[in-house]
Amino acid sequence: MRAVYYEQFGGADVLKIGDLPIPDCASDEVLVKVAAAGVNPIDRRLRNGELQEFFKREWPIIPGWDVAGRIVKVGRAVSGWQVGDDIAGLAFVWTLHHGTYAELVPIKAVAIARKPPELPFEQAAALPLVNLTAWESLAEYAELKSGQTVLIQAGAGGVGSAAISIARHLGARIYTTTRAANFDYVRSRGADHPIDYTCENYVEVIRSREPGGLDCVLESLTGDVVIESAVKLVKSRGTVVYLNNEPPDLPEIAQRRIKTKFLHHRPDGESLGRLLHLYQHGKLALPPIEVLPLDAAADAHRRSESWRTRGKLVLKVQDL
Repeated sequence: MRAVYYEQFGGADVLKIGDLPIPDCASDEVLVKVAAAGVNPIDRRLRNGELQEFFKREWPIIPGWDVAGRIVKVGRAVSGWQVGDDIAGLAFVWTLHHGTYAELVPIKAVAIARKPPELPFEQAAALPLVNLTAWESLAEYAELKSGQTVLIQAGAGGVGSAAISIARHLGARIYTTTRAANFDYVRSRGADHPIDYTCENYVEVIRSREPGGLDCVLESLTGDVVIESAVKLVKSRGTVVYLNNEPPDLPEIAQRRIKTKFLHHRPDGESLGRLLHLYQHGKLALPPIEVLPLDAAADAHRRSESWRTRGKLVLKVQDL
């Protein structure tokens, strides 16, 4: 099968494209013919050699977790699915080897949902990781409610785009950081107060507007100052969800009873199915996507590393 893969850590140039053996699927998996694969920052972080303490690796490694495609084989212990079903899913695994930048990928049956027929494969492939992350963070962990306030960092990116739409669906009042050129975009998704981080100190802006503190911060940025500032921006008993850091060791977290968590991805097909239903019926706003061919994977990684993307990049693998 045709696939993008790497055999050593490094920059985007280590990505190759060629033929690799067709994978089999375990008893609790299905084998999916991939139509499209979403590109996420975690893909290039793993390619760069980060997070080695968390993941095992079997070389060569095919990147990618987001997938939309068609089932071509069903594991013997799987029920409720059959060959020919169109799905979207999150092919998250703790042993990196078979990813979604390939013509075929095995994926746990519990991690897939039926793709609505109205939703193109390329659009469906943009949804799993960012939406599951944003929903678990805001709706489940933070229990964000109508009228509450939230800061969503990097609102024009993949997770930010999804999180703004979900926070709007939940009825929250939304602050977000982005460049001024993206203000109209994030407002169109539901942001109330975009802040241009290139010329304003977002911490000072929020403190002046919300002296009592925010109910929640969804923190996707890194650095000691940033992760500590997130704690100082929320009110007592507020919530900070970290997507790229462990919470800081600050006494005030316990003193003010602030909920904090380093949230990992959860490949949950049932939850993804509910989110796809919301998109299907216009309850959530689909993110803008840019579709690139599979052999442009290295370019997609470079663009992801620029932190200038809007919405999601998606690789078209094949026509179905």
